[in-house]
Amino acid sequence: MRIYELMYIVSADLDQEELEQVAAKLERMAADAGGQILRLRSWGRRRLTYPIANLNEGHYHVAYLQLEPNAISDLRARLVLTDEVIRYLLLRAEAIPAEVEAEASEEAYTPPEGESEDEIPDEEDEEDELDEEYEDTDEEELGD
Repeated sequence: MRIYELMYIVSADLDQEELEQVAAKLERMAADAGGQILRLRSWGRRRLTYPIANLNEGHYHVAYLQLEPNAISDLRARLVLTDEVIRYLLLRAEAIPAEVEAEASEEAYTPPEGESEDEIPDEEDEEDELDEEYEDTDEEELGD
């Protein structure tokens, strides 16, 4: 058996109970194919990069599955037919990443007060500051 990473997006219109039903359906799909889900992690509700079927948001989930290679085509066909799944991506993984294993044992991340989970630090500002530091250093060395 091989390990696969499955990322799938479901409609943002679903409530918590319906999300759990989709996860249970995925677990049944894996079991029917002779495999099992090793880890299932929710990334929460996020904005889609581009609208899909007139939807702008979706619930992102990542699952690590253990399946036989010949069961993949059946799983893909069933995912396409699952109405709640907007998009999915199934990749072969060598192993479950260590950070996913570590996160499974820790509590869920809660952002500091005043910040949201969706906020991503602006890396360009940090790069600009570093560039300015290096530019200053270069000018001082050239002036000597």
